[in-house]
Amino acid sequence: MDSESTRKLIEDLSSADPLTRYRAVDALSARREDDFDAVLNLLAQGNPPQRACAAEILGRWRDARAFDRLVAGTQDADVSVRARCVEALGLLDATRAQASLLQAADDPHPEVRAWAVNVLGRLKSAATRAALHAALTDHDGNVRWHAADAIARREGKRAGARLLPLLDDADAGVRALVAELLGRLRVRAAQARLIALLQDPDYQVRWRVADALVALGSQRVGAPLITQLQHADTGVRWRAAYILGKLRSPKALQPLIAALNDADAHVRGRAAEALGSIGDRRALDALRARANDSALAGHLGAVGEIAQAAVEEIEKTK
Repeated sequence: MDSESTRKLIEDLSSADPLTRYRAVDALSARREDDFDAVLNLLAQGNPPQRACAAEILGRWRDARAFDRLVAGTQDADVSVRARCVEALGLLDATRAQASLLQAADDPHPEVRAWAVNVLGRLKSAATRAALHAALTDHDGNVRWHAADAIARREGKRAGARLLPLLDDADAGVRALVAELLGRLRVRAAQARLIALLQDPDYQVRWRVADALVALGSQRVGAPLITQLQHADTGVRWRAAYILGKLRSPKALQPLIAALNDADAHVRGRAAEALGSIGDRRALDALRARANDSALAGHLGAVGEIAQAAVEEIEKTK
């Protein structure tokens, strides 16, 4: 063992520079056989940054000899140390650490609770299930986010009923994740709620909702979306056109043709794009009439170019 080198790396774990700390963690992680005892002792005796880094390194090593020390670290006075110990136990042996992880799920600090919930999501016991369900009402959005993600992973479509209320969560990140999860899990009961969320004030939520409605892929959603083509909000109108095109909804043909005359260029562009996806030749005349529309539809380009591309796409079909 190069003791001088080890001492220098251990000192670097206390650096104010994050890059220096990360490099020291990486270097020590590659030296398990030489420096195991030094890192293990550091978890008990180092300063807070050193203890947190030591927990991260021990987690990477996944060495059973570190288990008891990491369990003890979940009670450390420092938040970062507790969080890294929980993370490390998840890598080492989450099943064996279940009791400590359940306790960490009630930690006073949300960072520790979030990590505990993340790890508990990998376990299948009744106790962990109850802890995850309780975390859905945690006052911290990040904890709720991890709880929703974990419940979806372990319960699949059965999680739908518990996730639906979180579409109204105060945290935009939670709303966005839950919309994505409900789409991925094909929870049909979410359709009406998702359509309403096309008006969400957060941009990421609106996009996740649109993608979720596409993922649900049901033509039953077509009729409510067609009504959204008349909404006062331009963002709602063009997202409705986008979804209807992705769904290739034949019932949307005439409403989308009408949307080619929308006052907003982005709506016109999305309507043209959607008509190209649907592929009905009855839209050709209306699309050709837009060939000289030079208004820009966001990153899609000029409306006329989109309309011409749609015409070419339809003409390829038999």
